[in-house]
Parts: sequence; C-alpha cells; structure tokens
Amino acid sequence: MSFPKPPDTAGRFLPPTTHSGWLAQLDRVIDPPDLAACPQTEDPLGLDDPRIPYHATMRTVQTPALKKAVAVARRLWLVGGPRSEGPLHLAVDGPGETGMTTVLRQIGRVYEGIIRDRLPADPKRIPVIHINTPLAPSSRLDMSVPFAEFLGHKHTKDPETSQRSTDMTGPVCHVMKTRGTRLVLVDGIDRLDNSELKTAFDYFGYLAAECNVSFVYCGVGSREIVNEARRGKRPAPPDGGAGGVPTLAVNPIPYSADDYELFHQVVKALDEDLRLHHHSPGDLLKLAAHLHRRTGGYMKPLSYLICQAAQEAIETGIEAITEELLDSQLVGHFDDDPLQTW
Repeated sequence: MSFPKPPDTAGRFLPPTTHSGWLAQLDRVIDPPDLAACPQTEDPLGLDDPRIPYHATMRTVQTPALKKAVAVARRLWLVGGPRSEGPLHLAVDGPGETGMTTVLRQIGRVYEGIIRDRLPADPKRIPVIHINTPLAPSSRLDMSVPFAEFLGHKHTKDPETSQRSTDMTGPVCHVMKTRGTRLVLVDGIDRLDNSELKTAFDYFGYLAAECNVSFVYCGVGSREIVNEARRGKRPAPPDGGAGGVPTLAVNPIPYSADDYELFHQVVKALDEDLRLHHHSPGDLLKLAAHLHRRTGGYMKPLSYLICQAAQEAIETGIEAITEELLDSQLVGHFDDDPLQTW
C-alpha cells in the first residue's frame, strides 16, 4: 500500500486530525522571545515583532488534569499488549471550555513520546490516531472517513463525477496493524445522538478488537455516552459494582478565600510567560480574583483572555495587562450584559 507524500505545509495550519498536523503539534516547541531583542515601546509596531504570534498561543499551563494525563498515558502504555480481556478504554469528561481537548491531546502526545523513547526509531510507525467524531454517521463508511483522512488516504473515487466516498475500513485496519497503532483519540463524542450510538460504537469496538487498540473518548458527558453505548449490548452493572468506563475528569479551577492556591499556580505560570516591557513579575497574580470572575476558572476563556489582552497591550503600547484592558476584551463573563448596553 502506498502513502501520499507529505504535503508542502509551509505557512499553512494542518489540524491535528491529520497525520501531518498531528506530527507538527507533537514536535512543536514554543519558546518565549527574548524581550531585550524585541522592539521597544517607542518603536513603531511592526509585523516582525515576534511577541504578537507568541502571545497568540503561549505555552500550555500544566493544570491538574494535564498532569494526570501524563500518568494516564504512561499507564496505558504499561498495560497495553495482547491481553485476553482486550484493550483498556477511557473517557475524558467535564464541562465545556475546561480544556478537555487539550487534555485528550496531552494523553496522545505523552503516549507517542513514550513510544519514541522506548522503541527503535521507525519513520513509518503511526502509534496514535486522532479523529473528530463524524456528524450523523449512519454506516461504517461514514465512520471510516475520519480515520482515512488522518492517514491521508484518498477516500473519494472522483469528486467531479459526484461518486461518493468508499468504505475505508479495510485499508484503515491494515495500516493500524502494520504501522503499530496502539491508541485512538476520539474528540467530540457528544455530537452523537442516541440513535447513532450503536453505529459508532460497533465500529469503534470492531477496530479495538481487530487491531488491539485503546480508545480515549472526549466530550461533554462522554462517560455516560460510553456507558450508555456499552449498556446497549448488555445489562447495566449492579449498584456498587464495576463496569463503568474509567474517566479522567476535567473541571474548572476553583477560587475562593479558602481555596485559591491552585488558581494562583495557573495564573503565576501565565504571568511568567508574558513578554511585555512594562510587566513586572506577579502583576497578573494581583488580578487573580478578577480573572476568575471573568472566566469562572475555565481554561479556554482564561487562556484566550490573557493572550488577547497581551496582544492588545503590545499593539497599543501600554505593554502591561490591567483590569481595564481585560474588561475591554470580548472573552469571558461580564457583570453587565453587553447586549443590554447598546
């Protein structure tokens, strides 16, 4: 079986649900720019200021869930193998915007990193596959398409003649068996309707059994979705018994007078990574209470809020993050409904 040549990706973002995009994210290292070498406040803002793209993402803050993901990935590696019970599957569950997708990918990154460290180098190895749950799947053809897209397989006969995609299950299984696939990351499992659970999980179950791979499912309510799909095939476990899918919970970071240390650690990490000329260490930490009011401790809005505020601080020349600057951003909660002020 031949594989397409890696595309020329210069200047283009490839999603991690493609193999090239996954490898790019896996190998990406974000280094903060040297502030002394960046344009000064009196200099006109230029497109070459490296702090603008740097503050677009910044480095990932290690939350408790991300730290737990490292241990989960290691455990998946250690318990993997031809067990008679079959591979272990997991769920990543929690409220939306808590950073579940980041946690899911952390499991995959660490898992593939372990394989790189433990096994001889093999450029053909594909230990991890990352897909998004397809919309309204009605057949195994629909379920096979995201796997084929990750692997770079052409799954449409001829778009110009309107011929539809072909079932890629056979080629996908062949690659997973011959290229050492051990882990499949499934994001957006909450997109499935109840009527679609059987189609999707029959397919996942077949791949797991046929190729001996573990699945990690991610999405709001993923634990109950997976358990419901399993209960569709056998009676529910008795009260107090085992049987539910192991679940890594991803929750908002709390903040109160008695419980603030964890949120302070998160804000401190973000504070240390800022590259602003008028920023002093600890300035962002002074705004911790306000940041929690604006974001509720949810990692996605917290990250976006600080990144966007930092970029605006550079663009406007104030070179510091203030409460007023944070409140001018559209991300997060507001005391007053912005729509009511029009």
